[in-house]
Amino acid sequence: SVNVLFEFFCSTKFKLMLFGAGHVGQALVPILEGLPIELHWVDNRMTKLRPKVGGSVALIDSDDPVGEIKHMKPNCSYLIMTHNHQLDFDLLRAVIDREDADYIGLIGSETKWRRFKMRLDHYGYKSAAYDSVRCPVGLPSVKGKHPMEVAVSVAAQLITHYGEHEKNKQQ
Repeated sequence: SVNVLFEFFCSTKFKLMLFGAGHVGQALVPILEGLPIELHWVDNRMTKLRPKVGGSVALIDSDDPVGEIKHMKPNCSYLIMTHNHQLDFDLLRAVIDREDADYIGLIGSETKWRRFKMRLDHYGYKSAAYDSVRCPVGLPSVKGKHPMEVAVSVAAQLITHYGEHEKNKQQ
């Protein structure tokens, strides 16, 4: 006789769309590659920048980064860290408009975030729509501004977030 045990493991990969392939993005992605994250990395300069990544990262070179948001599945997470404040704002609005983001991180200062909140209010958004946005993104205790310091801080915040998310799913 033979006993066969079949086990089914659901994918536990955290789904993340990262906008921006600048210095911080390029420091962050190698860290994220070693984590259980399904990463979609979007920038309109991918061909020019040619970032070094492994095969687990979906590189998206798009002239319409905002339009890429509609391709993500529900309950995904988003990191917005482009080189352009207006693009950051447009991306943020598109993510908020989906009403299903699990996590939204936005690179920037507290001043940038105050300005963005005023603009969101002007466009008719209620504070409940953007209260969960993490800006400045990363751990507040990490004050460094070097790309790798910011990247490690952001990665730590993401690890904390998806760890809590997985813990809540198991309860």
